[in-house]
Amino acid sequence: MSSVLIDPAVIEHNFEALDRMFTRRGIHWTAVTKVLCGYKPTLKLLVELGLRSFADSRLANLKTIRKLCPEAETIYIRPPRIKSVADVVQWVDISLNTELATIRALSKAAQEQDKTHGVIVMIELGELREGVMPDRLLEFYRDVFELKGIEVVGIGTNLACMYGVLPTYDKLMQLALYKRLIELQFNTSLRWCSGGSSITIPNILAKQLPKEINHFRVGESLFLGTDLINGGYVRGLKPDAFTLVAEIVELKRKPAGPTGEMAENAFGEKPSTEEVGEWGYEGERTQRAVLNIGRLDAPFEHLIPFDEGVNIVGGASDLLVLDVSESKKDYKLGDGIRFRLDYAALLQLMHSRYVDKVISTL
Repeated sequence: MSSVLIDPAVIEHNFEALDRMFTRRGIHWTAVTKVLCGYKPTLKLLVELGLRSFADSRLANLKTIRKLCPEAETIYIRPPRIKSVADVVQWVDISLNTELATIRALSKAAQEQDKTHGVIVMIELGELREGVMPDRLLEFYRDVFELKGIEVVGIGTNLACMYGVLPTYDKLMQLALYKRLIELQFNTSLRWCSGGSSITIPNILAKQLPKEINHFRVGESLFLGTDLINGGYVRGLKPDAFTLVAEIVELKRKPAGPTGEMAENAFGEKPSTEEVGEWGYEGERTQRAVLNIGRLDAPFEHLIPFDEGVNIVGGASDLLVLDVSESKKDYKLGDGIRFRLDYAALLQLMHSRYVDKVISTL
């Protein structure tokens, strides 16, 4: 099997760097662990590092976290299904919400379980994901904040995840102003203004974060070190906590391009004119390596070979094909080839039961 190698030293470094950054600014931060897909050794590592606030979009993963660390704060980061509110209240401290009917159902479940369930009211600020429209916010809050068994711990928003709407200072200031408006209108104090995420970390470094934004939900920068605004990596964070190793199962010299009449492949794709030549079996040949990983496991376009002389040329559901002609390494059958991962690749690989996960210091 192919393997995702997990380097605990890199995760520890990034955790400590982020914790220092947030703590000295009075910001509460939560690790979004959905990319781990409930993988216990890595969750246990985070608990041992001292992390006590976890967020996930899967209840099963939050149950795992709760069992590993009963005192941990757990946050469900997608609006709950009404049919699942009893489980949400049982396993989760706080959930993100946008529907009054759902919060009423959470209120009922909380009272039945003799609990108080925390709610973050999400506001729509342009990304067109989940969120209460701003012109309905005061009415919505009025209907929610006195429900029994419910504590509105704050307001929040999601940006950049679907359409890529950036968390500019002006955009985040809108969220801050809604917090002030609610507090004035209802003579209350909201604990959190949850507008921070991995993509908002550069705002901190550039001193472009409104002081009201005091809660961050961070996943990608913790696990991959990524700077989602400027490219590369956030200053002080490290990449490559996770790398993929796939094994060469065939190594042969073959024509540089396909031959014969062309049609769509198994995924409904047709190569462009530039990709199809008339090399034939007597023409130019390249050294091709076939690896034991496919689209079932990871999206090829999100894998980056560590070896700059290796190029991904295609693949199928169970195989990946590389051109290794330009590599300075003399690859052999059975050798492993390493890949750097972005968030999309890591998420799919960790979700795949066909890929081993290995804690390693390689």
